[in-house]
Amino acid sequence: MIIRIPNINEHEIVNNLAVQVHELHVGWRPDLFNSVDEVITLDEFTELIQNKEIYVSVIDNKVVGYIVFCIVEKISQNNKFRYRKQLNVDAMCVDENYRGKGIGTALLNFIEKIAVNNECTDMYLTVNKENVGAIKIYENFGMRVKNIAYSKRLKNKIKTK
Repeated sequence: MIIRIPNINEHEIVNNLAVQVHELHVGWRPDLFNSVDEVITLDEFTELIQNKEIYVSVIDNKVVGYIVFCIVEKISQNNKFRYRKQLNVDAMCVDENYRGKGIGTALLNFIEKIAVNNECTDMYLTVNKENVGAIKIYENFGMRVKNIAYSKRLKNKIKTK
């Protein structure tokens, strides 16, 4: 497996992977998510490549996964919190036909090296509680629950555009 920055001509492949994960979210929370054909626009993809904030995993010349991240400095204005430089994983996906083969863990290991090289203090991501497979990967990787967010669906009519 090779992990590298994608080429601009791989936009459709990466977007199709993003759609796979997005559709899981549509199934879990149809009150929040709509089915769409484009999760990552070409402009967004281009910017991620330029900023070196997206990497793909490639097996036999086929893109089978990707990870998107950014590095954010957290500076407290009132000294209540310690300084942090956090690598945020914004999105990660492994093609459904390649899951369970260590690709997600390899992507996490890869960006952990980026985090260390950039003197980050921690890595952060969010995951849907229904995404049991991803949670297992993150916990096996050494990540632990930091926050718990609650949500309540209200019985108001959903407005559509």
